[in-house]
Amino acid sequence: MNRARQWLSRNLDVILFGAALSSVGPLMAWWSVLVRRNIMATDHLLRAQVEASFEGAQKIERLAALDAATSRQLFMISGESTLAGFLLCVLAVVLFVVARQRRRETQRLQSMLQLTTHQLKTPLAGVRALLQSLGNGSIPAELHPRFISQGIAECDRLEHLVETTLAYQRAVGRQAARTEVVTTRELVTQILDHRRATFPEDEVKWQPSAELAVECDRDAVRVVLENLLDNARKYGGGKVELADVTRGSKWRLEVRDHGQGFPHSDAERLFEPFERGGGAGVAHGSGLGLYISRQLARRMQGELTATSEGPGKGSTFALELPVAKEVARG
Repeated sequence: MNRARQWLSRNLDVILFGAALSSVGPLMAWWSVLVRRNIMATDHLLRAQVEASFEGAQKIERLAALDAATSRQLFMISGESTLAGFLLCVLAVVLFVVARQRRRETQRLQSMLQLTTHQLKTPLAGVRALLQSLGNGSIPAELHPRFISQGIAECDRLEHLVETTLAYQRAVGRQAARTEVVTTRELVTQILDHRRATFPEDEVKWQPSAELAVECDRDAVRVVLENLLDNARKYGGGKVELADVTRGSKWRLEVRDHGQGFPHSDAERLFEPFERGGGAGVAHGSGLGLYISRQLARRMQGELTATSEGPGKGSTFALELPVAKEVARG
């Protein structure tokens, strides 16, 4: 009973709109029948007048004109009824699509809240335990730097989670990207320096190519690259190689790892929201990270793709961004 009430409360507006839409059909049918009856009644009345008033060829001519006028009116009513029925069907399909899309967005929001809450617990619990230990003096003084470093790492995790959540909100809300012109060397170097401070054990190799400027949202690129490096750390053993190349009006940054990889058929499925790999070959379906990253790349007029030679052969994620216009013209 409670489930039925919850379902009704969530879908009450759709049910009411559907009921109103359904009631239009019988009204249109009734209107069509009524108009047809009026047309036929008028035709019989005029036919009787013509038969009583005219004779011979004039009578035949008048009746033919009356038949033609009545046929045109009936044809118009049939066309209007058919069009109205077609529009009702279209509205019904639109209602179904909107209801399904709203249900999917609601499920995504609930999953996002559950995921965010779950991921917030671990770093918060770690920081709380660290502060309690430091407060009661249970940690020796010589170990303070080590534990403080761990606390800073947990705070960085929280910061990245907040950035990812805000990025998800922008991606879903389709807000306009805040682009600026920045050099690729500066952009990637800042992100990698921040990354090394958080995960000093990771091995990230990058040899920048020629100096180049791109149009991008600096914060969005950081979220994308952080998510790709997180995936490489989880599923690629932490050893990552970055390579960049310019192709026409696009700058391409490739993030290569040597981890689990994935089947070619799963390349697009990795970017589905809340998609998690169920088999051993699907290693990179990490909830929202890749979905958000692709949405952010596309908001910057770029793209994010994934390739792999197969399970156990590593993965390559490629971020493409538009080259700054003045550079592209040069």
